[in-house]
Amino acid sequence: MTKHSQTVSRYLQHSDFFSSLYDTYREEAKLLQLIQQQFPRDLTNHCTAVHKKGQILTIYVDAPVWASKMRYMSGKIAEIAAVREVKIRVSPPQPRQQPGDRDNKTRPRHSDKAAEILSNAAEYTADKDLKAVLLRLSKAIKQ
Repeated sequence: MTKHSQTVSRYLQHSDFFSSLYDTYREEAKLLQLIQQQFPRDLTNHCTAVHKKGQILTIYVDAPVWASKMRYMSGKIAEIAAVREVKIRVSPPQPRQQPGDRDNKTRPRHSDKAAEILSNAAEYTADKDLKAVLLRLSKAIKQ
């Protein structure tokens, strides 16, 4: 390990905030595992996470159909998890992006027509600074 990673590791181990956060994570992971053991696998495979706040347990599922099915079991879940209330929320899984995927999807499309519009706007602009900006933008779009 490098010196920097040892420092971060030591900080995480001795930080009350991060210790508390990690304890909460472990408790919620155990609750999720308990729920997954008590109910049919075809249903619990769609439970993605749980969050317990006081006496309220929120269970996240990946599709509305599974949320409906889980709501029918909320009484038994409340009993098993020893909570007063169970909420079911839908949180669809996010597709995992490859490193270069985002750049290709968010890169704006450039057209000669857009460059021409900017160039024309610059011609009829009295403000010199704005005119310069519009011309630079027009030139950049053409490239």
